[in-house]
Amino acid sequence: MNPILAQTILDSMLRAEHILLMTDERIDGDTLGSTLGLFHVLSDIGKRVDVFSPKPIPNKFSYLPGIKAIREDDAILQQSSIDLAIVCDCSDGAYLPACVKKMSNKVSMIVFDHHLKNPRYGTINIIEPTAASTADIVWRFLQSANLHISPNAAQCLLTGIVTDTQVFFSSNTTNAAIEAAAELSMLGANLPAIVQHNFMNKSTASLKLWGLAMERLRKDEIFGGIATALTQKDIQSHGVTAEDIQGISNFLNAVLNETHDVIVVYREQEDGTIKGSARSRTKNVAEIAERLYSGGGHKLAAGFTLKEKTIEVTGSNWRIVQKR
Repeated sequence: MNPILAQTILDSMLRAEHILLMTDERIDGDTLGSTLGLFHVLSDIGKRVDVFSPKPIPNKFSYLPGIKAIREDDAILQQSSIDLAIVCDCSDGAYLPACVKKMSNKVSMIVFDHHLKNPRYGTINIIEPTAASTADIVWRFLQSANLHISPNAAQCLLTGIVTDTQVFFSSNTTNAAIEAAAELSMLGANLPAIVQHNFMNKSTASLKLWGLAMERLRKDEIFGGIATALTQKDIQSHGVTAEDIQGISNFLNAVLNETHDVIVVYREQEDGTIKGSARSRTKNVAEIAERLYSGGGHKLAAGFTLKEKTIEVTGSNWRIVQKR
């Protein structure tokens, strides 16, 4: 980490009197973990801190210390006392211009992120594409700034690292991430609790839906791998939520043998679009997602959205077709 840049960020934080922390709109363990980790550290040094999320927080993150401090009401943005904004793990900042328009003052924005395609929309940016997670970057910044990390902050930061590396299994896992996890555990973070809440909390209904997804696996010509699909009817008939489906692509990518280098999961969403989630061990799926669907992400983990399309299912066979 660039020490001059880190010092600039620290100076901005210390000068600020009222700090607004903002999560990404794609809520996951990394955006929440890095944001709440900063929330605890900054609160502990006496800063007034508010936390805003543009989307509801999934129930599985209810164990995170400080989770109740997050507000979804955008009235929080209109406080005239806010003098610094910090955004964690938001790769494109697409929702932020609308938020900035609602703010009473024009303030500096610090961005922590590890996505390669981040356009550096902040006033100050720490973007490290080789980092395993944004929480990993925030942890190293806090170390360099010599700021106290409480057990609550450690629990949040470790959540970001563990969820983005799939418990240190995915190919983006680095030595730095493993070292950070060990140090955060010594500071009071509870690794078993994080694994339990994020990876071992599946209901019978959600597992049945996962079974349906596996039954529908077939070759995907576009990504050169295999794919599966789930409709809104599938989700509703099993009585599950979108949260219950998360993790299928990561799981399949982890367990499939070497004959299948890419896995894609297509899922119909409530707004009528289809969300695609692509994973690979070696292939640049982000490049394909960006080129064909204006999607993006990491080299080995990407997402995209299909509009005016629907999933047509016949038995265990399916296809994506144009909406009539």
